[in-house]
Amino acid sequence: MPAMRAVPVRSGTGTALVAYHAGSSQPACLQLRPGAGLVMVTDVNAGTMVTWGRRSGDYSASGRRLRVVLGTGESYKGFLYLRLILRAMLRAGIGRDAVVLSLGGGVVGDVAGLAAACYMRGVNIVQHPTTLLACVDSAMGGKVGINTGAFKNAVGCIHPPRYMEAQMGRVAALPLRQWRAGLAEATKMGACLDRDFYCWMAKHAHDVERRAASAVASMVSRCAELKSYVTARDDVEAGARACLNLGHTIGHAVESGMRYRHWLHGEAVSLGIVLMAHASHRLGLLPRADAAQIVRMLASLRLPVRRPLGVDAARLADAFSADKKNRGESVCVVLLRGIGDCVAREVTRDAMLRAWSGAVHRHS
Repeated sequence: MPAMRAVPVRSGTGTALVAYHAGSSQPACLQLRPGAGLVMVTDVNAGTMVTWGRRSGDYSASGRRLRVVLGTGESYKGFLYLRLILRAMLRAGIGRDAVVLSLGGGVVGDVAGLAAACYMRGVNIVQHPTTLLACVDSAMGGKVGINTGAFKNAVGCIHPPRYMEAQMGRVAALPLRQWRAGLAEATKMGACLDRDFYCWMAKHAHDVERRAASAVASMVSRCAELKSYVTARDDVEAGARACLNLGHTIGHAVESGMRYRHWLHGEAVSLGIVLMAHASHRLGLLPRADAAQIVRMLASLRLPVRRPLGVDAARLADAFSADKKNRGESVCVVLLRGIGDCVAREVTRDAMLRAWSGAVHRHS
């Protein structure tokens, strides 16, 4: 895989350097050398990358080191594991000038980021994503949090990383299903922000799915640029940043309705994008041709475009009501006025349930 450039991701609290590079060489972030040590939070999959753990000793030559290994899946994104990390840090005598290094996917990044934000009123976090989904979205921008029951990401804050670095040689070795889930988030970036990038994704869908190096380099770099464009204007999700929630209101509800089993986050977001495209067309906002093109695009990436059977409707309704973006009795969703052009609107919970009920079943 060719060398990839670094992209500065700006926000109201500063600028984080986002670097994508080839292979599995020692991460440049390990050269930060915080005096009070390193807290590495990882999962059982990323934790097999033993060379990273061994080299982390260079990261804190004069300080304490701590390694916390979580399991995989949304069940580890809760108070129990947040408390586990914080208690381990306190017992190890970690100082407030330490750095937390998140080595894993979106779940690890979220819970490690929140732990860093809370510990001694905030320590630096370095994000080292190992999934495509985290590389193109969740590891940038600083949104961190945990779930509480049906309430997805209900407890959290904005705590931007000091640095984000992805070793794309390792990320590109993901199982195909996880890789495709990440492509859903990349597609979202184009659908809500940049028609040219969306058209590029449509043209190169086969290349990015088969992980062609040059196509992947272009895709992840452009996602970082788009994320920076948004967070520089709105780092607290008060306005422009809301567009990045396209597909997520329904996506989060689907995850909750399926009790965080069966579907990956990116798969649920794919379905959410499809349903919001259909809803946007029914409201007269999105041309039929654009809605159909979005469905074809996601289907070409082998991502879900039809709703699954067996989702608990009552739990789905509760999830709509519990969405953190809500205003009073209304549910805040992102609709499309065209590919690359979106708007946040408030709709009723009943309207969301009708959008769900009107979707076509997926018989598998």
